[in-house]
Amino acid sequence: MASNTSRMIIDDGIAAWFDGPEWDALAQEAFEDAGDELVTAAKRDATWSDRTGMARAGIEVGVVNDNGIIVLTLAHTVEYGLWLEVIQNGRFAVIMPTLERYASKILRNAEAKVAKGRRGKE
Repeated sequence: MASNTSRMIIDDGIAAWFDGPEWDALAQEAFEDAGDELVTAAKRDATWSDRTGMARAGIEVGVVNDNGIIVLTLAHTVEYGLWLEVIQNGRFAVIMPTLERYASKILRNAEAKVAKGRRGKE
């Protein structure tokens, strides 16, 4: 038995005001502002012993706007970075713990920046 689904779209202008590309740009700025802090924290808090320094130096952040969805990526650039994250039950993991520690702060800052922009103060 097939199911029919119907939707009603109400265009009252509020959605466009609330969620528009100009707000995406402000949110993206807030995420980019957090990038240096994330990289610094991850490099500082990495518990592994450096042999070459490449893993620590290779921690990078990237922020992209994927059609209105802002994506922040904190990652290793060295091939063995994955192993540092998963060996010994995550004992040396630094990427996810850093993101978990800073996520709420980043989201609050993005929300504040967008709110100021909506009020015309950005």
